[in-house]
Amino acid sequence: MGSVEPHHAQEWATVMMTTFGFTTPGMIDMAASCVGRPNWRQYAVREDERIIAVGRVFFNGLCADVFGGAPLPEGRGRGAQSALLTARARAALAAGCRWLVAETGAEGPHNTSLHNMLRAGLEPLYERLTWLWRE
Repeated sequence: MGSVEPHHAQEWATVMMTTFGFTTPGMIDMAASCVGRPNWRQYAVREDERIIAVGRVFFNGLCADVFGGAPLPEGRGRGAQSALLTARARAALAAGCRWLVAETGAEGPHNTSLHNMLRAGLEPLYERLTWLWRE
């Protein structure tokens, strides 16, 4: 598990966007373009040199936004997301952030991402509607 370098940006972005079902042309390139930019840090869990889970954090002053946590099916249930949450929280602390924010779906019937976030110490503040992407 570690940071993503620019030469792995396309692979990293492909895992993230396809895991979330974003297959519209340009979406993967958009995500990949953030790798190496100021205030952004991307992470990946690898198995035999292949990325199997990803996440990223954006530093905005005293606030860090962790998002884009996405494991491939073969990376699920093995602690990858918990490791990615921990790495991003530590990076936020090292960057001087006081707040760590994230978003996920509400419970129902079971939301693994929500449970990972709760175990990591995040607390739900509110629920909101989720917008749907249409191609």
